[in-house]
Amino acid sequence: MSKLRLKYTLRQLLKVAIGIAAVYALVMPVMYFLYRNNRGLDWWTILDGDPRIPADLRPFLIRNGFPPFDPWRVTQALPLALVAPLFVLLPLIVVVVLQIALLFWVLARGRAYTIYPGEYDVTFDDVRGQAEIVASTKEALALFQGFKKFRDAGGYPPHGILFEGPPGTGKTLLGKAIAGSAKVPFVYASGSSFVNMFLGIGNLRVWRLFNKARKLSRKYGGTVIFIDELDAIGGSRGSISTARAPGGALGRLYPIIMGNLNGGAGSMLINELLVQMDGITMSRGVVRHARRLLHLKPKVPQYNLMVIGATNQVATLDPALLRPGRFDRQLHVGLPTSAGREDIIQYYLDKVPHDPIDVARLARATHRFSPAQIKNLVNEALIFALMDGRERLNFSDLWSAKVTEEIGLKDPTGLVTDRERQMTAFHESGHAVVAYVLRLDDQIQIASIVKRQSVLGHVYSTPLEERQSELREDIRRDIVVSMAGLAAEELWYGDTTDGTASDLRSATHRAARMLGFYGMGEDYTAFSVIDRTMTGGPIEAILADPDHRRAISRLLGECKQEATEVLRRNEPAVRALAERLLEKEEVPGEEVEEIMRQKGVARAVPAYRPVLEATRADWHPPALVDTRQRERGPDATWPSERPEPPDGPPPEARAAQAADGRRAEGFERGFEW
Repeated sequence: MSKLRLKYTLRQLLKVAIGIAAVYALVMPVMYFLYRNNRGLDWWTILDGDPRIPADLRPFLIRNGFPPFDPWRVTQALPLALVAPLFVLLPLIVVVVLQIALLFWVLARGRAYTIYPGEYDVTFDDVRGQAEIVASTKEALALFQGFKKFRDAGGYPPHGILFEGPPGTGKTLLGKAIAGSAKVPFVYASGSSFVNMFLGIGNLRVWRLFNKARKLSRKYGGTVIFIDELDAIGGSRGSISTARAPGGALGRLYPIIMGNLNGGAGSMLINELLVQMDGITMSRGVVRHARRLLHLKPKVPQYNLMVIGATNQVATLDPALLRPGRFDRQLHVGLPTSAGREDIIQYYLDKVPHDPIDVARLARATHRFSPAQIKNLVNEALIFALMDGRERLNFSDLWSAKVTEEIGLKDPTGLVTDRERQMTAFHESGHAVVAYVLRLDDQIQIASIVKRQSVLGHVYSTPLEERQSELREDIRRDIVVSMAGLAAEELWYGDTTDGTASDLRSATHRAARMLGFYGMGEDYTAFSVIDRTMTGGPIEAILADPDHRRAISRLLGECKQEATEVLRRNEPAVRALAERLLEKEEVPGEEVEEIMRQKGVARAVPAYRPVLEATRADWHPPALVDTRQRERGPDATWPSERPEPPDGPPPEARAAQAADGRRAEGFERGFEW
């Protein structure tokens, strides 16, 4: 080993000597040229001449070769001749370097904010309507706080949590709750704060963010990094859409050109983020070199970092970000259920003075509302109450705020003639009567002919319970309700208005999805496989197909005919509701149902009729293939037919349930390692 090292040292010294000789060979002719022509530097500076020689005699002496050119003296003066200009340029170089370094330091600082323990008053109690998400987040936070013991036990806590879901569902609020509950510093940054017009600045900002977090982790035992709007820097690399690409040769080059343009700074940012989240961690400083020189065992530092991201465009994120080791947990923060909306409504109502409110009814009326919309709903209702001179809001204020949120404010300047009011009243009465007859799972909340923006009237219904799927008959009945306004205008006026445009658009869209997406027609082809980035999308492809267009038209005609028949059978109810609308302009759902009962309106048969299951006629268990059926014999009972054990579930199941209960109770009471 020593011989190899000696050879290597000699080889390096030989390279240095050859380099010095080459420089000497290049510089000597230049020095002689300066000596002969007296240009550039003074000849006595180069040759160490006698300064007592008069200045007018120096050119004569140089031209006549006196004193002679002495290479040895030139060699002695050569280092000073080469270094002297550097001392002249050094201050300028230092100033330029300092300016560039200061510029990069200022640009690389970014906008990351640090929240220290005890500085934030938001807790998990302020996150309502997302009990499962809160429990999972508490669990990950508890494992993060017990980092050392969990690592010693052989596991590793979650490195990252990704909150994804629609806007306004509480992703950022969960981050605030973590900042208020975690006992370590919380570093907040937005995805857009890393984007910069100068190439490489974004990388420096990402590096500085994680470097700052690691320093805080050494001091406090852990750090939480929260990156809001993660899709701004975590977009998929190389994803180029060709939907708008031009044709011809330019179209073939479009992905290459745009790939180079878009894949520069964006790819650098995502690459830096990937490396910082789960890359090679190296020890730094003097201790590292001292341990290496003393041949001590290397020590790789362990930083307790948790990275939390929030985005509403998870489909655009790079797959490398979503693998285990980076964002270990992906939590979908969706719209709250009915029970969740009740909890959210009660939480925000407790903050304002209010009269007794039917929270369950309001929760049904706010179907598909996000927590942010519910918060704004209560705030707008309070504004309506204060503007009306009342100190406490009521249900009417909440309902006015809800309608304003969805449709818009009342239009006090909108002039509506008596003829238009009457036609609108019969139009909306047709919708209300048919909806009451066919929509058994929905409840009419209000019928109105008050003009709001471009809407002359509306009938609003809400589901009685949450539904995740719909029967074909339910969708068809919705189309019948949409066509009821058109049918009512034809029955009572023998003509139609342009107010049916939105109804026809909604009915056509529902029919197109029904026949082209759900396989509820004669053709089972699913147009949903069409790439949505293509021009038009799947709905336009369905409408462009002649067979599907004829099927949609036939379905709409059948639904309109059914709406006409329902309205003819219940003409007294339509007239009574239209007169009430002309009198009051807005009729609540309870009053609409009272009119229907007074006029003897009969409701339809439920669409869901499990006849076989109810009567057990010709009913048999599913014909599933059981691998153990042959062993048990033909007389063995099916799993669905076996009697329940008298003592409840088996011991293994009871033990698992008890363990889950203890685990949930532990995290609920503030589990700590």
